[in-house]
Amino acid sequence: MNLRRLRRYWDALGKSDPFWAILTVPEKKGNRWDLDEFLSTGRGEIDDVLADLRSLGLEPKSGRALDFGCGVGRLTQALADRFDEAWGVDIAPSMIELANRYSRDPERCRYFLNTRPDLRLFEDESFDFVYSNITLQHVEPRYQGPYLAEFLRVLVPGGLLVFQLPSTPSNLDVPIASGEYPAPKRRIRERAKAVTPDPVLRIYGLLRRGWPMRKVAAPMEMWGMPRDQVEALLIRCGGTVLNVEPDEWAAGWEGFRYTVAKGEPPHLP
Repeated sequence: MNLRRLRRYWDALGKSDPFWAILTVPEKKGNRWDLDEFLSTGRGEIDDVLADLRSLGLEPKSGRALDFGCGVGRLTQALADRFDEAWGVDIAPSMIELANRYSRDPERCRYFLNTRPDLRLFEDESFDFVYSNITLQHVEPRYQGPYLAEFLRVLVPGGLLVFQLPSTPSNLDVPIASGEYPAPKRRIRERAKAVTPDPVLRIYGLLRRGWPMRKVAAPMEMWGMPRDQVEALLIRCGGTVLNVEPDEWAAGWEGFRYTVAKGEPPHLP
């Protein structure tokens, strides 16, 4: 999906089943997540991330944190408990609307809608810490690289970046960073879809499924970037890769969580 279609897709999920769209636990599908339970998963996740940083001898400054792909603010609110400010950014208007509705500390949590392939709405060196989890995996590689570069741009010198990204799929029919598909027919279909106007695609879908059209949820797209490409890009953009460890958030993929400093590694406490 290009960013316009990605925005529409996640905006629709934000209106229908937002918590499950973010944490796809099977038994929680159909708006079965409890709000407090859902938010508590964010606090646990951020606790674990900061504990892992401390185990590496790292401690981010407590100024301002950025949550990229904030959804309804699950992680942004958790970051606000540990930083002076936490800003969340997301592509879906419905998610941002819910994030503001559920915010328990609006003075310290701020949410921003961003539909661009960059973070131009934020100035250079605006954040001490940038975190992104289970977000970049839904974004095509042509956008993944620029976003990674933007993470480093908005970090202060010595600031820390932690993000998760799949590397290679265990299912060989899944697209990877090169954009190539082992299945030629699928590759042709995807290229045709990319250049076909949305109204034509909708009519084509109606004709294929029969009239009237049943509402069928499209599967979430998953994308990855091989580890060596990620590390090379981070270094080119002025980052120092401090740690890379296996990550299992993306089922069916080999993935990694990266810990990166902007410029030279920060002085250890």
